[in-house]
Amino acid sequence: MATWRLSRLQQRILHWLAVEHQRTKGMIVSSHEDLIKALREDKSNISRSLRTLEGRGWIMIGRSPGGKAQHVTLTAEGLQRAAEITKKL
Repeated sequence: MATWRLSRLQQRILHWLAVEHQRTKGMIVSSHEDLIKALREDKSNISRSLRTLEGRGWIMIGRSPGGKAQHVTLTAEGLQRAAEITKKL
């Protein structure tokens, strides 16, 4: 299995999603806009990091018919990775 390096932003995204996942008991309520507001980062940087995490299979991005990201959820593997990151933080 490959060892992936994560940027600080990707670590923060996974941590935030894990906290939201726990808070909402796994319900899909985390929107792309909520993530941008919570992390106070540039939208393009967050979008790029989300695509990377999605490519690794750690998150799923729900998209509108127009292709815009509507909600973001952790996969089982992503939840495991987020737990590892949370321990380190």
